[in-house]
Amino acid sequence: MRKIRVWAFTALLAALPLLAVSCTPAAQTAETAEAQTPVTLTALQFELDNQAIDFGNQWFFQELEKKTGVHVDFEEVKEVDWDGKLNLMFASGSLTDMIIRGEVDVEEYGVSQHLLLPLEDLIPQYMPNYSALLAIDDAGASIPSSDGHSYYVGFLISQEVNADGHFFINREWLNKLGLQVPTTVEELTDTLRAFRDGDPNGNGLADEIPYEATFDDNNFGLYNAFAFWGVPMNEHFVCIGEDGKVYCPALLEGFRECAAWLHTLYEEKLLDIECLTQSSNLWGAKINQGISGFFTYWRLTNTVLKPEVADQFTCILPVSAGGYQAKMSRIMDTVEFGAGLTTANQHVEESLRWLDAQFDTETMMVSQNGPMGEMLTLDEDGRYRVEYIPEDNELYSIVPVICGQFFAPPSFYNRIYMPAAHRLEKKAYSEYYEENGVMEPYSFQILTVSAPKTVEESKRIQELRTELKNEINNSLVGFITQGVTDESWNDYLLSLADTGVAEYVALYQTVYDRYAEAGHE
Repeated sequence: MRKIRVWAFTALLAALPLLAVSCTPAAQTAETAEAQTPVTLTALQFELDNQAIDFGNQWFFQELEKKTGVHVDFEEVKEVDWDGKLNLMFASGSLTDMIIRGEVDVEEYGVSQHLLLPLEDLIPQYMPNYSALLAIDDAGASIPSSDGHSYYVGFLISQEVNADGHFFINREWLNKLGLQVPTTVEELTDTLRAFRDGDPNGNGLADEIPYEATFDDNNFGLYNAFAFWGVPMNEHFVCIGEDGKVYCPALLEGFRECAAWLHTLYEEKLLDIECLTQSSNLWGAKINQGISGFFTYWRLTNTVLKPEVADQFTCILPVSAGGYQAKMSRIMDTVEFGAGLTTANQHVEESLRWLDAQFDTETMMVSQNGPMGEMLTLDEDGRYRVEYIPEDNELYSIVPVICGQFFAPPSFYNRIYMPAAHRLEKKAYSEYYEENGVMEPYSFQILTVSAPKTVEESKRIQELRTELKNEINNSLVGFITQGVTDESWNDYLLSLADTGVAEYVALYQTVYDRYAEAGHE
């Protein structure tokens, strides 16, 4: 196996500028940075649950510090702890200078509380690289908040994918047991029973976990299973029907039936009983033990999965329950939160120049794919190509990947990038699902990201979403572990009504109608 040769990176630096910042005032500042007194900034840094990243000692940020003269003290926060830590920071008044990646309620902390700095007048002055990218494909149109201010630097990767998690089944287990790929819920249930009872991993132990999952998400989680009953479940609990109406998927017809099916799996030990509480770290560790038969995930290669384990699995379509057409929750290319500056920041110019240095084309590509030379090369046609991807996600020890800054609108990205094999893998799954009609017609992200909201709408939606998430997830845990009765189902419907699900849907309907009337699809 090829190993990362870190010693080679230093040699590469002498011949190839790793972080080639454009010839702009920002670049001029970077070129003289080493002769200046370094500026130290603090940053609340989002970190994936299944990664352990020491951002301060990453090769990428060490090189960036040499170029910019800016040192950053990172406070890493795992995804599972992000909301709580972020809210606590704002509530305490002890603010870091910057917030990097993760989800941030800019309507609350920017528009309402004025704890985030508006950046629209500063970006053209101090961020020429990023400013030029905003105009491409009108990519920055969704960034301004309801008051017209832009409180964050966007993050955008145009990947042309349509789903978070796809369904993967252990092909080797199917072959060993003489089974076909299941196409219905009944066939899938029987397949999971065969995985439980047939010792498909051949170790003589009854240690197989037929269905491995986490709980409330659309990548590793059980939310994807609702697609079997035509319910495009997602973490925002809204969807758009073909009739242009907004619905709560947790109230759609097939939701109860899927919950009852999950209870059957839970009782028969076909579903990992720890799925309701386990992290993605534990999820990945179990699959890498070679004891799992079925799961959902972003893709197979260049992930936490060991290559020899990933090779056992194949992507399949979501199965359909009788009388239903499978419908998965659709995602689309949207601008996410890349970075924001808080009102505690006393080095605004230096912060923005440090961020902008990362939006130089080559630097962006390095931040996602690794250093030039061994991992990333530039073709004669001016397109970057990934040559080598370290195993076991070791890339995250060198560069920030999706935890850093990146902004590549579609036409720009297609011009500069030759997609790597793992990107093509994911794109192929998306095309496969699209061609087979298993995706919902419109993405919920039209509602949650693209369609603008007033301050009042945004605040109320967030309040209701928090309450609905608690009610829906608590009820779903009860359904899975104890089953669904008429009484428990009626209690569930009443609790959602009391929580304000009708108001929640109506708010999003107003937002969507206004968006559609403005000429958006």
